Amino acid sequence: MTRKELSQLRHLGKEIELLKQQIANIEYEASMTHDIVKGSNTSWPYEAKTFHVEGIAMPEYDKRLGRLKNKLQRRLEELMEKREELEEYVDTVPDSLIRQIITLRYINGLSWQQVAQHIGGGNTADGVRKLCNRYIKKN
Repeated sequence: MTRKELSQLRHLGKEIELLKQQIANIEYEASMTHDIVKGSNTSWPYEAKTFHVEGIAMPEYDKRLGRLKNKLQRRLEELMEKREELEEYVDTVPDSLIRQIITLRYINGLSWQQVAQHIGGGNTADGVRKLCNRYIKKN
């Protein structure tokens, strides 16, 4: 496992959440369509207004949304598999200290200084970084 692959863990989590939100938005859009139109009062004073209109989506639009949803679902599954693979690697690290360092740095996204403070025991940012890098390089 490389540092580059491990650094993707935090970003994968954020992208997974983004995809879930996009899928939820598509499901809402598939059931209803809406728009904003401009118009005016029917009597004097004829002031311009905006109106919100809603309706049932057309079948060809639903097909497009369905294809987009399927594409996002496939991507979501791929990302979840990759994240699972990376987290399984972290779980296989036999040394508790190294496992904590990797978790804090690559899953929680803390800086090396924050990792050192969290670990405690007089560890420095450079110390925990070197421990982690040596372990990754060795394995």
